[in-house]
Amino acid sequence: MITLYDVRSTTSPNDPRCGYSPFSWRVRFALRIKGLSYKHHWLEYPDIEGIAKSIGADPTSKKPDGSPRYTVPFIYDSTTNKVISNSFDIVEYLDSTYPDTTKMIPEETRLLQSVFADSEHTLVGQFMYPVIGKTMTKRTPSPITPRNLEAVKARGPLPELTDEQEKEAWEKFKNGLGGFAKLMNDEGPFVMGKKVSMADAVLFGRFACTRWLWNETTDEWKDMMSWHGGRWNKLIEAFESLPEVEEYGDAEGTLKI
Repeated sequence: MITLYDVRSTTSPNDPRCGYSPFSWRVRFALRIKGLSYKHHWLEYPDIEGIAKSIGADPTSKKPDGSPRYTVPFIYDSTTNKVISNSFDIVEYLDSTYPDTTKMIPEETRLLQSVFADSEHTLVGQFMYPVIGKTMTKRTPSPITPRNLEAVKARGPLPELTDEQEKEAWEKFKNGLGGFAKLMNDEGPFVMGKKVSMADAVLFGRFACTRWLWNETTDEWKDMMSWHGGRWNKLIEAFESLPEVEEYGDAEGTLKI
């Protein structure tokens, strides 16, 4: 069984929208496409480093002081006794370990998939972080757990966006996605048309993160799903048409809020 370590919110662990890390959602997308069963181990920010070290997960970057930084997602695969960090490395591991499942990173496209995964934040994700941060911290009741909220605020004050700045961020988010849309094949819902790949997991991760705050009932979500000829709605539908593989009932580390 694969255990996915992820950051949780105040949403019930049994709710498919509980997690809000776009990088964890990349892995969740791949696991569902591959049909691999898994369970969640939900964490809060202050616990990530300790838990990662305790199971042997590698750090994913460095802090400003040069010390290692540990982030979600990371997985533990009890079948192989392997621990893997970083969403791209995790999906690559799943491809090689479970070769009979859908391959997300074909060898001939590995470099392109890697560049796509890295550039998504620069071209799209960075414009949503201030807006998401504002919504997470200002909404009542808060969708983020008290300990997570403390950790977020300890990193420094979030930008105070004016209405005009927020509108501008949304427009840049839309335009960034539009740039990706122009590169995509129109023969199917995925980046390469009918063939799914890591690039789809990357884009889906961003939308899954935003849907945690702006769900199907909101004007923001309805607007996003209409962008670029409804392309993103087709990606969501393709994902949700797949059989469920996550075992919510076996979620570990469940918090009582």
